[in-house]
Amino acid sequence: MRVVLATESSFMDFKKKSKSPAFSGVAVFVSQFSKYLAKNGHQVLIIAPASDESSELTVEKIGSNVSAAFLPSMPNPFRPGLRMASFSGLYEIRDLLRKFKPDIVHLQDPAEVGVSTLRAAKKNRVPVVITNHSYSGFILAYLRFLWPFDKLAEKMVLNHLVKTYNDCRAVITPTKSLSLSLRRLGVEVPIYVVSNGVMIRRFRSGKADPEIFRKYRLPKNKKIILYVGRLEKDKSLETIIEAVPEVAAEEKSAHFVFVGEGSLKGEYKALAKKIKADKHITWVGYVSHESRDLPQIYRLADIFVMPSLEGQSIATIEAMASGLPVVAADAGGLKELVKNKQNGVRFKIGNSRALSQALLFLLKDGKIAEQYGNKGRLMAASYDLPNVQKQLVGVYEKIIVGRKK
Repeated sequence: MRVVLATESSFMDFKKKSKSPAFSGVAVFVSQFSKYLAKNGHQVLIIAPASDESSELTVEKIGSNVSAAFLPSMPNPFRPGLRMASFSGLYEIRDLLRKFKPDIVHLQDPAEVGVSTLRAAKKNRVPVVITNHSYSGFILAYLRFLWPFDKLAEKMVLNHLVKTYNDCRAVITPTKSLSLSLRRLGVEVPIYVVSNGVMIRRFRSGKADPEIFRKYRLPKNKKIILYVGRLEKDKSLETIIEAVPEVAAEEKSAHFVFVGEGSLKGEYKALAKKIKADKHITWVGYVSHESRDLPQIYRLADIFVMPSLEGQSIATIEAMASGLPVVAADAGGLKELVKNKQNGVRFKIGNSRALSQALLFLLKDGKIAEQYGNKGRLMAASYDLPNVQKQLVGVYEKIIVGRKK
């Protein structure tokens, strides 16, 4: 097959020289899936905005059977620090598809690159599928500056999402809850539930290399509460920060570690300082998903926390595979990953008091925490990446065969 993967994620680590400080589950998915397709003999073209200032299209071979087209880009006004394709970049997509001659196009986002690729594919009569990675609230979180017109903005965004999805041959979602939410919104095309998946063998329980503590200046002999992900609005990290003082007051050995970067890092650090939580927090910054350090960082933790509305959460699956008990928001796809009082504890989203109580429950009962971690590791096995990727190829084949009938 010849496959196009189109995404808005300009910060993917495709270029070895790139040291972009942001990453997301979408970027991880595209990177991993492109490698899987290539390994199995398929030709892949990734279309994404350039991660740096660029006025010209560049197409680079980034691996065997994989090329990436980096579109001319400009700063993203809705997500500071990230970039979006410029008008001239979007104009290039039609020629890219004409030259590549794909059998199928797989969109990752219903935004500028996705919509432009969809239009170009339809003109070339190429079937298109799209993965819905997150809830509509993710997009709306970046439009809060329109608050006087929030109802109108929400209606326009949702109408756009539904129209874009219904213009595709099918939608793929990582969780059943996302699938149901799309049906309620009015999506009528077939929906396939396929997890994003995690390379389980990369992650395991056990002690971390002592060098990791030195490298990232992390305190030893502390109970580490870990978050891995972007530092952005949709992640609700203020819920964790506001829980720190209560947790630290009751459990002196507790220490919070944030791994990741984002436009709100300064605001989050200011909030931590304001409520005197900063001395109990280490801000590690960006760690590449491909880095050997990432599995080590999970292993040094005692608890993993994810406080936001997630479509699924690759980081949470990685934490489970690492044998960590999880404290997660009782919302969205996390409800399918974290079974309350089995592999972790769920709390009411946005409620820092409930989060602190959940953390203290696990910090004070190491035996229960260990049991939850062991259970989570067993549950994570069902999300093993090779199995998930086979399912996705099966969806492609079904759609391509249906097209030829």
